[in-house]
This record gives sequence, C-alpha cells and structure tokens, in this order.
Amino acid sequence: MTDYFLYGRVVAVSTGTRQSAAERREAIIDAAVEEVARSGFAGATTGAVARRAGISQPYVFRFFPTKKDLALAVIDRAVGRILRDWEAAVPEPGETRLQALGRTYVAGISSRRSQLLVHFHAYAAANDPAIAEAMRDHLSRVYRYVVRAARRDGLERPEWEAAHFIGRGLLITASMAVGLETALSEEEWGGICTRKDVARLADLAHDAAT
Repeated sequence: MTDYFLYGRVVAVSTGTRQSAAERREAIIDAAVEEVARSGFAGATTGAVARRAGISQPYVFRFFPTKKDLALAVIDRAVGRILRDWEAAVPEPGETRLQALGRTYVAGISSRRSQLLVHFHAYAAANDPAIAEAMRDHLSRVYRYVVRAARRDGLERPEWEAAHFIGRGLLITASMAVGLETALSEEEWGGICTRKDVARLADLAHDAAT
C-alpha cells in the first residue's frame, strides 16, 4: 500500500495486500522500536520511522499525533512485552515460577534485542517527565510481578529475591548491549546467563548492519 497526498489529505492506495488500521499502527510501532534502538529517542525521527514502515511521514501522525505519543507506545511495546511473555509462561515439571520467568526472559533475548535496547535509551531519556513516568509504571509492575512469583514459590524474602532477579536481568541486557560475552570465558558467562551466543561482539556487528 502506498500513501499519496490529495488536497492536503493522506490517501492510501492499495498496491498489494491491504492492512487494517490496527496492523498499520503495529507496523509503525515496530519500525519505531528499531529506530529508537539504533538512534535513541532524541535521534529517531518520524521520517526514518516512516521509511522503515514503508509509509509517508504524515501518515505516522495519523496514528500518533505527536512524537511523544509514539515514544510512549515504543516504551509500552518494549517494556510491556516482558510482562506479556511472563503471563503466558508455564513452568516446566520441577521448575519454580521464578525459574520459569527467568527461562522465558533469556529465551526471548535474541528475538527482542531491539526492544531490550529501548530500555536503556528510555533510562537515558528519563529527564523527560512523561518517559520517566512510563518507565516507573512498567518497572513497578515488573517488580511487583516478580515479588508475587517469589511469594508463590514460598521464598522467605520475596522483595530481596525480586531485586536480585531483576538485577540479574538488567546485567544480562547490559551484556547484550555491549557484547560482554565476548570478553568473558564460558565459565564466567555461564555465571551470568544460561544461554550462549546472545551477547557477543558479532551480534552487535549484525545489529549495526540491519
């Protein structure tokens, strides 16, 4: 589908399979996640998002009236995905609930690299009150979710366990962002993450090329 301007309006002309408005909105968010992961919230432009999504720039504003609206949708996609994945996670035989959450998080690293990078860009942009508020909301929900899981597992210090669990998750994400696995031995990396080949310099080079 291609967009054209006609008397000041954006008109979508079908050139193939027609997308619904909801699908087009999702495609814009997907493109924005990639651009923010690459350039940060300040560097990602609506023009770049539009090009990546294959639409005209004004069409982005049809769904997101301001760049801030789009930024908040990106945060919701990137950080909110963690809870959505966890809610669908089912513990394997002999596995605690907390272990199931950890396994699910690690299993999704390779397919969610851009979304995880968005987290760090959001922290860096937290001087913006709206972005800080969005991150507070998401992180508080993540923390409380893990606390509840620790309580269900019967752990004596659920708040401490939750802080330790989330802290390890942040370390894994930071490792992925800088390619820390390349600098560590297999034994050292195994103490951080149970999955190999997710935080190498080669992965960063691949991301830069896409």
